[in-house]
Amino acid sequence: MRTFVAIEISHEAKSVIAELQNKLRDADGDVSWTRPDNIHLTLKFLGEISESLIADSARVCLECATASNSLDLHLSSVGAFPDSRQPRVLWVGLGGDLDPLVQLQKDLDERLSRIGFEREPKPFRAHLTMGRVKSRRNSRALMAIAKDYRLPPSPFRVTEIVLMRSQLHPAGSRYTRLANAALQN
Repeated sequence: MRTFVAIEISHEAKSVIAELQNKLRDADGDVSWTRPDNIHLTLKFLGEISESLIADSARVCLECATASNSLDLHLSSVGAFPDSRQPRVLWVGLGGDLDPLVQLQKDLDERLSRIGFEREPKPFRAHLTMGRVKSRRNSRALMAIAKDYRLPPSPFRVTEIVLMRSQLHPAGSRYTRLANAALQN
């Protein structure tokens, strides 16, 4: 089954991102938008794994969560990968307890590598994917709106990490919680 480890964000933050998506739709760009309910912070994409690895992956999540404190994060910026001239992924950046967040992700990546998962080749960048650009149609207008948008910070507290299953459907991905691990207070 297709899986990943994530941090879920608050409903308030999802609502703010949904408002931003609505403003960006005014540009009439060719974008596949992430459903607001599905927006999350991916710590590690595991890909297709066998059911036998679920318990080991959940155990690693618990080990990492036990070694990490709760985090305070907030929405901070709007951007695109690889850059605003050739956007392919539209994202919302995060601020707050970023150093401990990066440490949590590194710890997760390291411990998961011990049970057979490949390490991440690129440095971790805390972001929430809100859309994937399918073509360059109106991408300048899209990025102009993104640049001028004043994003409310919408702070939220992170108290757990979640092992999720992702099922691909024509109407969009469906996520199911497989396990969760509480961070320390």
